[in-house]
Amino acid sequence: MKNGRIKVALMSHPMDNRAGKGTALYTRKLIEELLKNERLEITLVHYDAVPDKLYKKAREIVIPQIPHLPFGTRFVRTLLFFWKYRKEKFDIIHWFQPRLYPFFWLAPARFSVVTAHGGADVTAPGQFPLSRHIYNFIMRYFHPWIAGVIGDSEFGRNEIIEAYGIPPEKVHTIYLGGSEDFKALDKTVAQRIIFERYKIRAPFILDVSRLEPHKNVDTLIRAYESLRRESSITPALIIVGAKRFGAEKTLALATASLYAKDIIFLHFVEQQDLNALYSAADVFVFPSLNEGFGLPIVEAFASGTPVVTSNVTAMPEIAGDAAITVYPTDTKALAGAMARVLSDASLRETLIQKGLNRAKTFTWAETANKTLELYQAILSRKD
Repeated sequence: MKNGRIKVALMSHPMDNRAGKGTALYTRKLIEELLKNERLEITLVHYDAVPDKLYKKAREIVIPQIPHLPFGTRFVRTLLFFWKYRKEKFDIIHWFQPRLYPFFWLAPARFSVVTAHGGADVTAPGQFPLSRHIYNFIMRYFHPWIAGVIGDSEFGRNEIIEAYGIPPEKVHTIYLGGSEDFKALDKTVAQRIIFERYKIRAPFILDVSRLEPHKNVDTLIRAYESLRRESSITPALIIVGAKRFGAEKTLALATASLYAKDIIFLHFVEQQDLNALYSAADVFVFPSLNEGFGLPIVEAFASGTPVVTSNVTAMPEIAGDAAITVYPTDTKALAGAMARVLSDASLRETLIQKGLNRAKTFTWAETANKTLELYQAILSRKD
């Protein structure tokens, strides 16, 4: 520590040139909040200079380039960073995702902290590159050199312990924020905004999920078909999310549907429009199979939208009693939950009010406070 301030290196590259969702959003929001704290002396470390105003608010280290390397460029550059700044002696170096390179323990810091979020890099289905398997190997077999690991929920914490075999005393739950970035907009105004910008008419059901297997969008499409067949309710289904592994199957299922013209995919929506999209929706449905947190649930709550989500992994923990939860692969139950919310105005209003109250639990300021507490607890140990 220097002048009573904790000297922290934050590996900020996950937010560079990336849309503000997932790990990129977590990285940015946590850094913004930590920079407000005078007890910290922060250095932001990343691989490429980017025109991001956030880097003007702290000391910045751009890891030197090494031209003409055929592979392993970032690995070698990371080792160069460790060597070049070996005399720095940061108190903490914090990685924002569980993707450490070999020899990470040579980092010029007394302690290493890793946000793993959950254990989905091991447990969730998907087609991963070789590098992901290497990262998982490092987390499992070299975690003795990690002082603290952060999970986004109690479920995420337990999943990390199981997936990587990390001792429970090293793994800590720190909830994400998100509520302060969204607000309940007037529904009529929000619907007008969405029609003007996307030509989407109300009523509609909304899901915000990448198109990959564990997000379970296929089941949602089948449940939507069941809802349309078995009731007089005729909302559209709007799905916001980038195409990932398995997207072709999901798109084909939607195209083959009798209601294909009412199933609309949006690749990406800016936060301002996303707030309006949430507020304009009649119900937000998030039937994921595995989440370490489930940030869209909080975003929908804060936007004043009733929520239907899964009763597995972290989702019931985050939703509390403010959402209807169902088993995510039960098509009939999912369709029934949507029908209840869409047809019962009293239930809808109850869920909206509970959601607004629940959303207040999750703020980025609290995420940063808990992270600082973890730094302090680690530093209070003997080296």
